[in-house]
Amino acid sequence: MVIQFCNGLLFTSIQVTFRGASKVINNIVIDTGAAETIISPDVVEEIGVIAELEDNISSFYGIGGSLQNFFSKRVDQINFYGIILKDLKIDFGIIDLEGNINGLLGFDLLMKVGAVIDLEKLTLTVRNL
Repeated sequence: MVIQFCNGLLFTSIQVTFRGASKVINNIVIDTGAAETIISPDVVEEIGVIAELEDNISSFYGIGGSLQNFFSKRVDQINFYGIILKDLKIDFGIIDLEGNINGLLGFDLLMKVGAVIDLEKLTLTVRNL
């Protein structure tokens, strides 16, 4: 898959499916330094992803050391450029207060698919599917 380099970050898009409803989410940063994938709840609310009583609520330190809360949910699937991962736990929390970044594609999913990032060609390929 081709990835985009903008403002020093690598961007891609993913599609999230939750309880049968799907949405393509743009402005997802490929972030090998993020242990887990996280998506802004604002961009998936319309497909029913909201914090519910049974969800696990946790915290992380964001940009500049600010403490941020997030909740975790199982989603039907994540699809990025035809790579489909089913029945995943994904974290949902605010990453960028300005709204320019809608999520981080973290090390957890990159490792799961055996991602190889070619920075010269700006491509991402997978080995484990």
